[in-house]
Amino acid sequence: MRRCIYLMMLSAVVYFSLLIAPIKAQACRAGDILDKDESDKKAPTIQSSLQLKLSGYAQMQAAWKSEGNDTFSIRRARLSLGGQVLKTLKFKIQLDFTRSPALLDAQAEFTPTQVINLRAGQFLVPFSLENITSSSDLLTVNRSQVVEKLVPGRDNGSAGRDLGAAVFGSYSIFDYSIGLFNGSGANKADTNDHKDLAGRLVAHPWKPLSLAFSIYNGRQTVSDNPALIIRNRYGLELVFSYQRLGLQAEFIRATDDRTKKEGWYTLATYSLLRQKLQLVGRLEAINLDRHLPAQKTTIYTAGINWFLTEKSKLQANYEYHQTESGPDQQAALLLLQVGF
Repeated sequence: MRRCIYLMMLSAVVYFSLLIAPIKAQACRAGDILDKDESDKKAPTIQSSLQLKLSGYAQMQAAWKSEGNDTFSIRRARLSLGGQVLKTLKFKIQLDFTRSPALLDAQAEFTPTQVINLRAGQFLVPFSLENITSSSDLLTVNRSQVVEKLVPGRDNGSAGRDLGAAVFGSYSIFDYSIGLFNGSGANKADTNDHKDLAGRLVAHPWKPLSLAFSIYNGRQTVSDNPALIIRNRYGLELVFSYQRLGLQAEFIRATDDRTKKEGWYTLATYSLLRQKLQLVGRLEAINLDRHLPAQKTTIYTAGINWFLTEKSKLQANYEYHQTESGPDQQAALLLLQVGF
C-alpha cells in the first residue's frame, strides 16, 4: 500500500513537471540588434499577479468548573496570511499568539486540475471532519474528546498538524486527500525512517448527505523501546443538513501498540432567527482502553450559538462528564470570538 502511495506522489510530481516544462522565458540584452521578424515575436512569460488575504480571530473564554478553578482565558489568537502567486500556485501561513508566536500552518498548493493537486508543508492531517474544521467554525466551544485524544496531530498536542505532502482533488461525487507525514507533530522532525500514511475519502451521494472514511497507518518511537510501535486509526463520518436541521456523527477506532481505543460522537443543530441563532446538542463517549471498562467516559453537551457577523460569534455551553472510574464533573463555558 505504501509503495503505491509513493508511486502516486512521484507520478504527480512528474505530471506537474511536464505541465511546467513547456513554459520558457526569453530575454533580450540591451543594445542587441534585432531584425524585423524577431522584433515582432513576443517571448512567452509567466504572468504573476500576487493576491494576498489577511485574516484572523481572537477567542476570549470564561469557564466555571465543578473540578478545578474558575478562570478567564484567551483561548486562541490567530493571524493567517494567504496568497495566490499564480493561478495554480497558492500558499498559507498561520500563527497562534496565545502563549508565544507558534507556527501552525506553512503550506503551498499546486492546483492545475480539479482531479489531482499537490499540497506540501505543515498543515492539517486529512483525518476526521472535526479535525480539519477550523477552530473558528466549531459548533461547540470544545472539540469532542474522541477527536482530541485519538486523531493524529491532536493526540500529541499539535492542533491537528504535521509535516508532509499530500495529493488531493475531486471527481464525480467524491473528494479525497491522501499523503505521507512525519508523524511527530507540528514543527518537529521525524524520529524514525517510517513515514505515516493518512487519507480521507468523502462521498456526496445526495446533496444533504455526506459520508466519509478516514485511515491512518503509522509507527511511533518510544524512548524506552528501541522497536517502533504501531499507531493506526480509522474513522467513519456522516453529515446531514436539511433546512434548519443539521446532524453530524463520527466514529474512530485506534491502536497504539497493544492498546485498543475507540470513541464516537453525535451532534445535532437547529437554526433560528434566519440562521443568527443556533441550538446545539452533542452526545459523545470515549474509551482509552477497550479492555478496561473503567476507562470509559460519556460527555453530554448542550449549547447555543449567536452569530454576530460572519467571523464573530458568542457561544455558551454546558458540559456534563460521566466517568466510570471517578466522580462526575460539570462545566459551564462562555466564549466570545471576534474575527475579520
